[in-house]
Amino acid sequence: MTASTTTMPHQLAVRLGIKYSNALALLADIEAEGVCEMKLLIYHNCEPDVPAGAIPYGIGFPDLPWICPHCESIVENYDELSFDLMATSKESIEFV
Repeated sequence: MTASTTTMPHQLAVRLGIKYSNALALLADIEAEGVCEMKLLIYHNCEPDVPAGAIPYGIGFPDLPWICPHCESIVENYDELSFDLMATSKESIEFV
């Protein structure tokens, strides 16, 4: 796998040929070691392929009501949102 400063658990799982849960555990471990920072990406139904926000991983889901910065709708139900994770490091990490 080529070195990168950002990755998502599903990308890492595919590239390394491991389960999603193992990729997530790996990223959580390297975050705990201070190598990367994990973010919870927030997606709204108005633009489901574009993150509408991000918060630090581990603090939970965003408080509701939440205002979507894309469409300015007030979100009062988590059913309107979806989530993903992204790890970002200051230096490139290469998995071999």
